[in-house]
Amino acid sequence: MKELLIIGEREEDTKTLYTFLMRRLKGWRTASLVHHRLRYRRSLPDLTVVDLSSRLSTQDLDAFGSILGKRQDKSDTYAFVIVNFGWKEGLDKPEMMKFLSHFSRPDHVRVFRSADREMLEAAVDSVEPTIELLRSNYRLADTAQLSSEASERYSRADPGNDDAPKASMLDTMKKVLDSTKDLRAENGKLSAKLVGELYDVSQAELARWLGRQKQTVFKTPDADSLQNALEFFERIARLRVAVSDEDFRKWLRMPNELLDDRKPIDLIAESKWQVVADLVADIISGNPT
Repeated sequence: MKELLIIGEREEDTKTLYTFLMRRLKGWRTASLVHHRLRYRRSLPDLTVVDLSSRLSTQDLDAFGSILGKRQDKSDTYAFVIVNFGWKEGLDKPEMMKFLSHFSRPDHVRVFRSADREMLEAAVDSVEPTIELLRSNYRLADTAQLSSEASERYSRADPGNDDAPKASMLDTMKKVLDSTKDLRAENGKLSAKLVGELYDVSQAELARWLGRQKQTVFKTPDADSLQNALEFFERIARLRVAVSDEDFRKWLRMPNELLDDRKPIDLIAESKWQVVADLVADIISGNPT
């Protein structure tokens, strides 16, 4: 069962936040405590939500960040942390950097300034699918134990070779792979026709992206010669493990700040497939930077 820890300044604060969040969260084991009692916990659960409304002194903030980071280190889960500093001015950039420096996994920490309850709820909603996905597919202690098939792919993958995508630990996650089953023909091979339909592009445009003649792609959309290239598109489409097909197509066509405000589909058209595939992998694993 997924576990949630709520940390607040006062017990009544934690109860209020618990009531609010549990409207949406189902099947979670939940605990709460006031922030100065965190030192009595050995580790953090799957998700910790911290909501502090009164400004902490520099010393207290540093001590709290240190304890929170150490408890994350001792966790045998992915230990995602959402922190809201609710005072009006929040933290300035140096304070934020110092606070985050206490975490060995800062990519699993989300910090907000004066977020309201709806923003915290949205933050929890955004990380819950990642937690569920990671919990359902492999344990943290087993990340080095890849399947023999995935290990083979790692050994033969050339990071500098643009002909095939880099191997990913997501290759071992059944739930992720199931999200793109519909891109494969009956013979199990990826189909350019099905990829084009999902991406909402014509076969002619997809053929240009693949550097092939339209007639070739149209005649044999699941040709062996297309499989390496189509694997990039399959990896990008794995985002559908968390979003609908419609939202996936919207995401492709929206400027993304993590891509220097470029649209993913524009990078795809420029054959920068691995860049977009890496971003999707980071999003799924909860590590977008």
